[in-house]
Amino acid sequence: MDFPQFDGDRVDLIRTLGESRVAVLNVGADLRSSEASLGLARSYPFVFASCGVHPHDAKTFTPTAEAELEELLRRGAVAVGECGLDFYRDLSPRDGQVRAFRAQLRLARRQELPVILHERSAWETFIAVLREERPPRGVVHAFAGDADRAREIVALGLHLGIGGPLTYRRNESLRRAAAAIPLDRILPETDSPYLPPEPFRGQCNDPGKVRLVAERLAAVRGMPVAELAAITWDNACRLFSITPRF
Repeated sequence: MDFPQFDGDRVDLIRTLGESRVAVLNVGADLRSSEASLGLARSYPFVFASCGVHPHDAKTFTPTAEAELEELLRRGAVAVGECGLDFYRDLSPRDGQVRAFRAQLRLARRQELPVILHERSAWETFIAVLREERPPRGVVHAFAGDADRAREIVALGLHLGIGGPLTYRRNESLRRAAAAIPLDRILPETDSPYLPPEPFRGQCNDPGKVRLVAERLAAVRGMPVAELAAITWDNACRLFSITPRF
């Protein structure tokens, strides 16, 4: 919600989310957006912040940046991230991505915080680093893999973030993955302002559209939406140790 896509209507949209009892985990992508996330969390009792450096910005992850991130985390963040590996766009050198990823996983262990993880076109390296570093808990956000990869994540004690692509007509593989793993390891998400669900593809996504993800996930699991919403709400509150207030 700190991104420029919301500069024109941020306050009104967040107020609407609160009225709809939609809580927000605002995810940091670099030091600047991490600080902005903390600012939003201070302003609304149903908004929470994570602080981290995305793999696109791993080239900026110097020892000084790591120290600054650690200080930000102490100011009320509920998670470390978004961190991980992105070998698709390769906006930072791969070895630097791995170093920044490992450093943030270790930082999460020191701070006893969950991690929010990003992976794109880097699965083998990604899963190898996770097996070596063993983060205490966390979620692979915007999960896009198949059922086998979903089971690998669950076996590590992690959660899967399932977003708008679950609703895409040709994404049967993701729907099979969402049906194959324990429900207590699933978190519906939006990845706002990206990856909007149908019928909003091509538009700006926002946290309110998580309802559409939950509806499709309930259909995939063959259960009432209200039951799925209650279970996954509890999943998120436990994972991030939060209690949203409206």
